[in-house]
Amino acid sequence: MNRSSPGLHLALLGLACVLLSSCAGKTPGEQIADMPHWMGGEPAGVPPRRGTPEYEAWKAARAEEAVRPKTDQSKTDQPDQPKTDQAK
Repeated sequence: MNRSSPGLHLALLGLACVLLSSCAGKTPGEQIADMPHWMGGEPAGVPPRRGTPEYEAWKAARAEEAVRPKTDQSKTDQPDQPKTDQAK
Protein backbone atom coordinates (compact mmCIF):
# COMPACT_ATOMS: atom_id res chain seq x y z
CA MET A 1 0.00 0.00 0.00
CA ASN A 2 3.00 2.34 0.47
CA ARG A 3 4.15 1.99 -3.12
CA SER A 4 4.41 5.20 -5.09
CA SER A 5 3.48 5.18 -8.72
CA PRO A 6 6.17 5.01 -11.41
CA GLY A 7 4.66 8.12 -12.96
CA LEU A 8 5.56 10.13 -9.87
CA HIS A 9 9.15 8.88 -10.04
CA LEU A 10 9.39 9.85 -13.69
CA ALA A 11 7.92 13.29 -13.01
CA LEU A 12 10.39 13.95 -10.18
CA LEU A 13 13.29 12.67 -12.28
CA GLY A 14 12.27 14.93 -15.16
CA LEU A 15 11.97 17.93 -12.83
CA ALA A 16 15.41 17.22 -11.36
CA CYS A 17 16.93 17.00 -14.85
CA VAL A 18 15.41 20.30 -15.93
CA LEU A 19 16.54 22.07 -12.77
CA LEU A 20 20.05 20.65 -12.98
CA SER A 21 20.45 21.52 -16.65
CA SER A 22 19.65 25.16 -15.95
CA CYS A 23 22.89 25.37 -13.94
CA ALA A 24 25.05 23.53 -16.45
CA GLY A 25 25.95 26.58 -18.56
CA LYS A 26 28.33 28.07 -16.01
CA THR A 27 30.74 26.89 -13.39
CA PRO A 28 29.98 27.82 -9.77
CA GLY A 29 32.80 30.37 -9.85
CA GLU A 30 31.29 32.09 -12.88
CA GLN A 31 27.88 32.19 -11.24
CA ILE A 32 29.34 33.77 -8.10
CA ALA A 33 31.34 36.28 -10.14
CA ASP A 34 28.21 37.42 -11.97
CA MET A 35 26.40 38.19 -8.71
CA PRO A 36 26.25 41.79 -7.50
CA HIS A 37 28.95 42.80 -5.04
CA TRP A 38 26.50 43.12 -2.17
CA MET A 39 25.58 39.43 -2.64
CA GLY A 40 29.20 38.30 -2.50
CA GLY A 41 30.18 38.74 -6.14
CA GLU A 42 33.38 40.32 -7.41
CA PRO A 43 33.88 44.05 -6.77
CA ALA A 44 33.89 46.65 -9.51
CA GLY A 45 37.15 47.14 -11.38
CA VAL A 46 38.14 43.48 -11.56
CA PRO A 47 39.72 42.65 -14.93
CA PRO A 48 37.80 40.32 -17.26
CA ARG A 49 38.52 36.60 -17.38
CA ARG A 50 41.33 35.27 -19.53
CA GLY A 51 40.39 33.87 -22.89
CA THR A 52 37.51 36.29 -23.48
CA PRO A 53 37.51 39.07 -26.07
CA GLU A 54 37.03 41.59 -23.27
CA TYR A 55 40.25 40.38 -21.65
CA GLU A 56 42.22 40.85 -24.87
CA ALA A 57 40.86 44.40 -25.27
CA TRP A 58 41.64 45.18 -21.62
CA LYS A 59 45.17 43.80 -22.03
CA ALA A 60 45.75 45.90 -25.17
CA ALA A 61 44.52 49.06 -23.42
CA ARG A 62 46.75 48.31 -20.45
CA ALA A 63 49.78 47.84 -22.75
CA GLU A 64 49.05 51.20 -24.42
CA GLU A 65 48.83 52.82 -20.99
CA ALA A 66 52.20 51.35 -20.03
CA VAL A 67 53.88 52.78 -23.14
CA ARG A 68 52.42 56.28 -22.70
CA PRO A 69 54.67 58.80 -20.92
CA LYS A 70 53.64 59.25 -17.31
CA THR A 71 54.38 62.96 -17.03
CA ASP A 72 52.55 65.74 -18.81
CA GLN A 73 55.55 68.07 -18.89
CA SER A 74 57.71 68.16 -21.94
CA LYS A 75 61.48 68.59 -21.60
CA THR A 76 61.31 72.19 -22.86
CA ASP A 77 58.90 73.20 -20.07
CA GLN A 78 61.23 72.07 -17.29
CA PRO A 79 63.30 74.76 -15.54
CA ASP A 80 67.06 74.71 -15.91
CA GLN A 81 68.64 72.48 -13.31
CA PRO A 82 71.82 73.75 -11.64
CA LYS A 83 74.83 71.57 -12.23
CA THR A 84 76.09 69.93 -9.08
CA ASP A 85 79.35 68.53 -10.41
CA GLN A 86 81.08 71.85 -11.05
CA ALA A 87 84.80 72.04 -10.41
CA LYS A 88 85.90 74.41 -7.65
